[in-house]
Amino acid sequence: MEVHHPSHTERKKWTHYLWEFLMLFLAVSLGFFVENQREHYVEHQREKQYMQSMIEDLKSDTAQFAANRNLRQNRIEKIDSLIFLLGSSDYKANGNAIYYFARSISPPLNFFPNDRTIQQLKSSGGLRLIRKVAVSNNIMAYDQKMRFFLFELTDEIEVRSEYRQLARDVFDGKIFNSMLENNIVKRPLNNPALFKTDATLINALIGEAQYIKKIDLNQKSRTDELKKQATELIEMIKKEYSLK
Repeated sequence: MEVHHPSHTERKKWTHYLWEFLMLFLAVSLGFFVENQREHYVEHQREKQYMQSMIEDLKSDTAQFAANRNLRQNRIEKIDSLIFLLGSSDYKANGNAIYYFARSISPPLNFFPNDRTIQQLKSSGGLRLIRKVAVSNNIMAYDQKMRFFLFELTDEIEVRSEYRQLARDVFDGKIFNSMLENNIVKRPLNNPALFKTDATLINALIGEAQYIKKIDLNQKSRTDELKKQATELIEMIKKEYSLK
């Protein structure tokens, strides 16, 4: 009669379990490390894309700064001419030039910064991606100065409104209307007379014109500062991120 002996499984040594644990630990750690490196790579690529986009925005701003500065300087010169002619004893002989300068300085000189990248960085939490502290600080400093620059334009709106109100009393509205051609201010025909020649009213108009001039001078100075800051920021980003 055949006898069946119970099967006997050899017990594994504790070192075997330790080795299995170490292999599992290394596999998990390696997977975590690879995933972490992949995330860092993706974030670094996004950071570089943001910086390339930031450069394009800054280039757009600098072009606007140059154009805005020229417009401000041109308006300052026209205001000086207007004040000089209105203050002269023979201002009635210069109606053509007075009407032209008075009408030319009233339109707004708006500025619309290209802030798409800064807004994206703020709204998406992308600022944390910028590893270069100096770059991040300078971007925020530029944004702050730009917001202050735009805030000052609200003062200009009020001053221009006061000037326009006085201009309605001093100048003939029909003449002003005839000077517009394809949204461009043209000199009037002949030598039109002022609608009102009250000295107090003319003095008030001169006062508002010089307020506009003061704003233009401030804005021209701010434009120079921002253009310089934007240009330096472009060079910093290019250097730090090896961009062209």
